[in-house]
Amino acid sequence: MIRILFFATVFFSAAFAVVACGNKTATQELDTPTTGKIPFAVDETFKPLIAAEIEAFESSYPKAFLMTTYKPEGEVIKDLLNDSTRLAVMGRDLSEDEQLFFESKKFGLERILIARDAVTIVVNRENPDSAFTVAEIKRMLDGTDTAWAQVRPGSTLGRLDMVFDNSSSANAHYLSTNLLDGKSPAGRCYAVKSNEAVVDYVNTHPNAIGVIGMNWIADRYDSTDQARRSKIRVVALHRDNIEKAVKPSQTSIAKKNYPFIREVWIIKIGKRPGLGTGFATFTLSDRGQLIVQKTGLMPAKQTERTIQVTTY
Repeated sequence: MIRILFFATVFFSAAFAVVACGNKTATQELDTPTTGKIPFAVDETFKPLIAAEIEAFESSYPKAFLMTTYKPEGEVIKDLLNDSTRLAVMGRDLSEDEQLFFESKKFGLERILIARDAVTIVVNRENPDSAFTVAEIKRMLDGTDTAWAQVRPGSTLGRLDMVFDNSSSANAHYLSTNLLDGKSPAGRCYAVKSNEAVVDYVNTHPNAIGVIGMNWIADRYDSTDQARRSKIRVVALHRDNIEKAVKPSQTSIAKKNYPFIREVWIIKIGKRPGLGTGFATFTLSDRGQLIVQKTGLMPAKQTERTIQVTTY
């Protein structure tokens, strides 16, 4: 009887040790703020900014790997709702219904503002018009104006083609929400798959007007951004007075005198402080916000600069 009890004790002790080791291994495989691997869905509109942030983050933490996919905003939110990803970047905050959905699931939800951006209107370099009012852009969107002569009497550019990156992108969603009460653009409005494709289309079509994220042409130190900018003309806008129209820039975003300003948000699902927490924290650090500033967008928080003055 004693021998049976002895072997039973040994068996359960060994089994407990195996389970404990198994749990330890599982714990080690979980991502931490600086290690591991997680899926990451990013609105394609913000690819230049987020790619720069990821490069800096992963170079600082070699054991961290963000499996990033760039896609339209509509697909990003679907990934969040379907639990295909728990980390995302979008050009807007979650809607009230979306927030209620995640709160009802008890998943834990963090919404982190990291930058401010501008929806940018561009035209062909041969187009003599470089300033518009918001009302004029609205008439192009809702199909009221389908020819340049309707916008500018005497124009010889012919029909007016407005091009977006994607029908479910952050750019299309912003203008639809703010100018069309959520309705889809009408008239001669088309989607050409990407911000890069919008630039190329406008570059080769004098009658086109395009909608892109400022993020794609704002970095003065990036040759690719400057090559894109050289292909098109950036339009100045004002709410109702064309003489006061300004182009999108860090200054016009800071002063809020450019009409199409939006926010860039990291959405993190989950209560555990894993790799998503680490990346979000990095983007809000001095280094992360300096990357935002370098790419031409407006940082969500201003980094502090200490200046030492020596007097003699």
